[in-house]
Amino acid sequence: MWWAPLPLLLLLLPTALRPGWAGPPQERGPLFRPTPQDPRASGAGNATASACEGLPAAGASTLNLANRSLERLPGCLPPALRSLDGSRNLLRALSAAELGHLPRLRALTLSHNRIAALRWGPGGPAALHTLDLSYNRLAALPPCAGPALPGLRSLGLAGNPLRALQPRAFACLPALRLLNLSSTALGRDPGAGIADGAFAGAGGALEVLDLSGTFLERVQSGWIKDLQNLTSLYLRKMPRLRILEGDIFKMNPNLRQLDCQDSSALSSVHTHIFQDTPCLQVLLLQNCNLSSFPPWNLHSSQVLSISLFGNPLICSCELSWLLRDAKRTILSRAADTACAPASGSHGVSAAPLPLSRLPAACPRARSAAVPEATRPPGPFAHAPPAPRAAAPRSTARPARPAGAGRGVPEAPGLPPASRGPQAPPRAPQPGPSEGAIPVLLLGDSSEEEAGAGAGAGAGAGQHGPAAAPPRDAPCDYHPCRHLQTPCAELQRRWRCRCPGLSGEDTAPDPPRLQAVTEVGDTSALVRWCAPNSAVRGYQIRYSAEGGAGNRSQSVVAGICATARQHALHGLSPATAYRVCVLAANAAGLSLPRASGLGRPRACAAFTTKPSSALVLAGLCAACGLLLVASLLLALCLCRRRRAPRPPRRAAHLVAYRNPAFQPPPEPRSRS
Repeated sequence: MWWAPLPLLLLLLPTALRPGWAGPPQERGPLFRPTPQDPRASGAGNATASACEGLPAAGASTLNLANRSLERLPGCLPPALRSLDGSRNLLRALSAAELGHLPRLRALTLSHNRIAALRWGPGGPAALHTLDLSYNRLAALPPCAGPALPGLRSLGLAGNPLRALQPRAFACLPALRLLNLSSTALGRDPGAGIADGAFAGAGGALEVLDLSGTFLERVQSGWIKDLQNLTSLYLRKMPRLRILEGDIFKMNPNLRQLDCQDSSALSSVHTHIFQDTPCLQVLLLQNCNLSSFPPWNLHSSQVLSISLFGNPLICSCELSWLLRDAKRTILSRAADTACAPASGSHGVSAAPLPLSRLPAACPRARSAAVPEATRPPGPFAHAPPAPRAAAPRSTARPARPAGAGRGVPEAPGLPPASRGPQAPPRAPQPGPSEGAIPVLLLGDSSEEEAGAGAGAGAGAGQHGPAAAPPRDAPCDYHPCRHLQTPCAELQRRWRCRCPGLSGEDTAPDPPRLQAVTEVGDTSALVRWCAPNSAVRGYQIRYSAEGGAGNRSQSVVAGICATARQHALHGLSPATAYRVCVLAANAAGLSLPRASGLGRPRACAAFTTKPSSALVLAGLCAACGLLLVASLLLALCLCRRRRAPRPPRRAAHLVAYRNPAFQPPPEPRSRS
């Protein structure tokens, strides 16, 4: 019937009359377009084959394969590739050997995949600099045996379900500088988290560590002690972090930034832990749960920026130290940082008060008494400051002030800031029982060292106010004292005399290397004394004796100018080393001169101890051999006992009559 195709012609007529189809046939697009098939239905081979289609030429250095549903990386990648983005795919595993055919690869991004298995090992790209494995499915890290990626400097593991880090978890990454472990499950399980020695091996080079969003409750000295070059530590939004205490930063003298903001459970910070961080410059503690923030002995001439807004601070004159010396401490957003009066007290203010107005509300007469922190003698001992008289607080925690973290109106009864501190009448100073804490200004004298020179008045360990040295007297400065306040700072504050120093335009004299102590199998502590020169920092160079020149020399740079000791880690057991300490300023580095008449000794030699692991392995091997020998002996005895024995021959006695023997005659009976 001729009218049967009529409906089909009516449907195709509008399409045929479109202007886009008026051109020649070669300019028209396809009438039907293929629908892309799910790679999971076609197999990994088809996905890899389709990924190879359209790849750039062999000389390409950058390639983006993001969001292509790849189940494995293509094997046809250009060998000259330097940057590869394979994020948001379906990768399930990664092996370092799979990347061996990309010797120039420097940056690899594989975030938002399904990687649950990771294998280190030899054969990986030696030039790999950055590896991003964030937001995958890694529940554990593989063991690190030997150097797998010797050039890797940045590793991102954020967002993975990591629950624990085993000892030496990153030992195969000796050059690692930045490690991102944020938003992982570390610390979620009881007893799990970061094991002691987790950063051993790689911690000597690590500079930036991010633990934000994890479930750790404390910073343990057992794992942070291996991060001796750490400069930035991020502890943001940690819901279980409650306290910072102990000597956790004793082995981190280069720490410059500590970020704990938005950790709402952090209610206590023992500020004496910062006495071991002379290079600290940024301290971010906003939106935490701190009610106080006492001072500590600042041993550095660096300007320290502190952020405390958003905390339920309790008003006391102790907090005014944050605003006393703007050349040493800067309180960020001081006008927005408020404190609230303690419940039932009659202290500084009866209403919430901005910290920017706290110095005016506290009597300045209290600044005359400067209690010195009580610390035990010795160059390496660090104890908390001396106990100070404080008001008894109520056991109930005060409510968070409504103005905390925001602008707070001026409290009634306080003078405006423009009138100056002399305008209001001085109120009687409340005693400790009334809730106010005396103002504590920071003292400069630290613990006395054996042989430390002249005169600070009271020795270390004494209580009470520390008297300032008289004018034109020698400053309380010793060149060998660890974390020594620079003499220029002491001279500016106390108008005392410093020893003669050469200027910044002259290369500094070499430091005097005191000793190499606490030598272990893989670590040692180097101690030195400062030269009579202007110094901005120190540098340590060490190498194994018999090494091939500068190639085998290791350099530790950026040591703070107030430091007089530094720990070396990652040494080889039973090896002789030569170590030199250099001073640096704007003119350059000092020269490691040989010791002689009138010349300080800037270099020394030491030998590490034999590896305790090797000794333990030898003992275990000997015990194993003894056990095997005992088992073999027991087996031999058992077999010998079970072996059938030949029957014993019966030995019967045979009697023979001796013919030469005549028995005596029997006696006759008498009838």
